[in-house]
Amino acid sequence: MTETSFNMSAPTLKRRWTESPQNELILLPTSAFPTTPPTNNLLPAIADLLPDPLIRPQYLETSEDRFLDAQPMDFEASGDRPPDTQPAGDDEDELNVSSDSDLDDGDEVIARRYPRNHLHLEQHGFRPVWTPWEGYPGEIPADIREYLDEDGTCGSAKMIGPLRSLAWLAGLDELVEAIDHPAYAIRDEIEVVPFGAEITFPINRHWDEGNIPPRIWDKVTGDSWSRTTWTSGATVRPQIPPGVNETPTAHNLRSLYACARVQTPTGTVQFMKVKYNRSLPQLERTIRRQAGQSLASRNLWFRGTSIQALAYILYFFIPEIRRTNFDNEFGPGFYTTDSFKYALRYLSGGGVILVFKDPDVHSTRLWQPSPQDWNAWVARWLHLPLAITEGPAPSQSLTAEFIQGAISGERPRGGGLPLPGRHQQLVAVSYKGCEVLSRSLEMIIFVERR
Repeated sequence: MTETSFNMSAPTLKRRWTESPQNELILLPTSAFPTTPPTNNLLPAIADLLPDPLIRPQYLETSEDRFLDAQPMDFEASGDRPPDTQPAGDDEDELNVSSDSDLDDGDEVIARRYPRNHLHLEQHGFRPVWTPWEGYPGEIPADIREYLDEDGTCGSAKMIGPLRSLAWLAGLDELVEAIDHPAYAIRDEIEVVPFGAEITFPINRHWDEGNIPPRIWDKVTGDSWSRTTWTSGATVRPQIPPGVNETPTAHNLRSLYACARVQTPTGTVQFMKVKYNRSLPQLERTIRRQAGQSLASRNLWFRGTSIQALAYILYFFIPEIRRTNFDNEFGPGFYTTDSFKYALRYLSGGGVILVFKDPDVHSTRLWQPSPQDWNAWVARWLHLPLAITEGPAPSQSLTAEFIQGAISGERPRGGGLPLPGRHQQLVAVSYKGCEVLSRSLEMIIFVERR
């Protein structure tokens, strides 16, 4: 690999990020992509490839290395303890702590594991966001209002606002620069963050669509260069299989996905598709109208995912391991929810809803944590600096095949313990649990981006 392999002009780079999400076939010269991790002698060439604001001397330093080197937070010494573990004091003290944290470097915000203060967005030059606790400062703009229910609420979302504002809150200052820079296709648009998910949740879709530069994605995931997926040659974007229409129709899985290994009792799964609508109530009504009796049953569990991920799930139905996403608050596992609207929030503009009917959890070891166990278990997997995370894990958690409990709701500012929310989640946390859940797959609903 030589430096000349990276000799790509700025217009070519812009084409990569602007056109690839819309094209079914992406054709790029093989020489434009590295086949080995970059070395220091490639830095000048890479600097020609990306805009200057996104290139720094420590390009080769990975987020994973940064977290390994980071010192654990000493809340006792600093006095910056999360609100729920902090002695009672004046509200002004908490505000000052949060205000000071706004000035932290983006990497420090990522490392400390809780975001900047969303109440201070405007004073730092960013648009405000909507939350269910403070609402929106002033009149709600039209582009945010269309994501709210008719009564101005949104029971399944903890934050709605511009991607640029969310990036700043998460400490992804380079993503803010990329949004502002004309050489990148990623643009500021309204995003929805569901309860139980990190502020960085919407970035997953933009990465799937090819809009996120690898360096920024590394910061989100904590992975190194070798983890990023550079594709040499042609790439075909996943599409809704032919034969899937607006009416629920039973198909043999392998007739649509040749590599599918999921097996159901009938050998078939119902498929249908629907057009995406930003108004979740309208989208839910449309889906239920088209699905008819298919969604009228009780004991249904739902999962929102991407079209890209569906083929992987159907081939190997296993628990997921994510090191950075807070939507794994029960630990590694395959997550479902009893709320159809909550699952829709995970589509982020389009994707797939998996519908599971009557999974035979009673033939397995099911753990339903008590309120005290729920607090300790969630705090443990969110890596919160609380005393309840110390000591042995509950014995049931070590043998469970399913865990059922509340999805977290409000999480105090500063990284404290969240409160249990209204909706339930059923999580397969073993291979047997995943097998039982996969056999209950009843329906796959594709939601097309407009």
